Amino acid sequence: MKFKYAKVTNSRLMGSMGLLIIWQEKNDKIYQYFLLDSEGLGLADYVSLKNPTIDESHREEERLMGGLGADRIDISEEEALFLVNYYGNKNFYYEKPLPGEVKEYIDIIENYEPKLKLEDIYPKICKKITDEVEFINYMTMRFIAWDRESLRYFSGSEEISNMHITNINGTLLKNKVIPKGNGRYISEALYEDSDGYYLCRIAFSISKEENGFKINSILVGDKEGIFDFEVFDEISKEEFVSIYSLKNKEEFIEKFYIDNPFLLRSDMEEGTFFTRFNFDNHHVAKEVYLISNDIKAIYYQIGNEFFVGTYSDRDKKYINKLLQCNYSDYIEIKEEMYFEENVLYDFVESGADDFDYFLE
Repeated sequence: MKFKYAKVTNSRLMGSMGLLIIWQEKNDKIYQYFLLDSEGLGLADYVSLKNPTIDESHREEERLMGGLGADRIDISEEEALFLVNYYGNKNFYYEKPLPGEVKEYIDIIENYEPKLKLEDIYPKICKKITDEVEFINYMTMRFIAWDRESLRYFSGSEEISNMHITNINGTLLKNKVIPKGNGRYISEALYEDSDGYYLCRIAFSISKEENGFKINSILVGDKEGIFDFEVFDEISKEEFVSIYSLKNKEEFIEKFYIDNPFLLRSDMEEGTFFTRFNFDNHHVAKEVYLISNDIKAIYYQIGNEFFVGTYSDRDKKYINKLLQCNYSDYIEIKEEMYFEENVLYDFVESGADDFDYFLE
């Protein structure tokens, strides 16, 4: 096959990247879509399309890349092959199964000999950071995720790269960045580990280098356990829930997903759940980072009802106007509700089939 084109999202600092490679084989065009997971999975998803239409290729690209909140960066054949080889070998290391039609790319993992090193491609797969608070939030996220590669790249220190406070690749749920002057910052981090939830203060000393920020040192305070209901209080936010009556639900769900391929779809036992992420990660630059701030809306179809959850009055008006204009043949507004804390996702997780009864 002859290489035609490749691009990757510069979302490495969020933990995942989308990679698209296009090949020419005689009269056929082969599109390969990879989801690269840096936190213990390697190649997390794979789909290929042969001679797709423009609409088909667009939908699959948006499904893969649309929710990552990142730019899409052109890369060379060598860089694309390096990424497949590098992340594919992570699957072997972590004893995780390779996804999709493995025979279509296994040769790259087993036989390709990379000419690059990881640090060669880091400037492309990581967005350029110019704000110190944003850098601290990302580095706190990488530290909690036990991300040795990123800590090594942004510090140049093996000692710092081997530091960790989590048992696994932990998840940063909330972080407050406190400036202390002269490149010193405190992160007040709330995170999830394999054995529960914790609070910890992490001190960073950073400097500005020619190519960006650098970690000079990390100092970790004592971690403190926190109950799950306290975590909910910390990360919950106001929610607007719009409830629609729904007809021709199977036809509507398929049309809705085709029209919005960037949504993350989850087929639940009781219905179908969709997550709409923001198209950028600007929320990481705020002094208080919340993991849920990358979500713009959630949608849930259960029976003949369709629920829409949004997190600002502006988004509520915008998203519901779009729905009512585009899907008037399928949905009709029944009720709009306001909650001081998140409710709809809990309803989805509960497995309940009656929203009013769930609220009682």
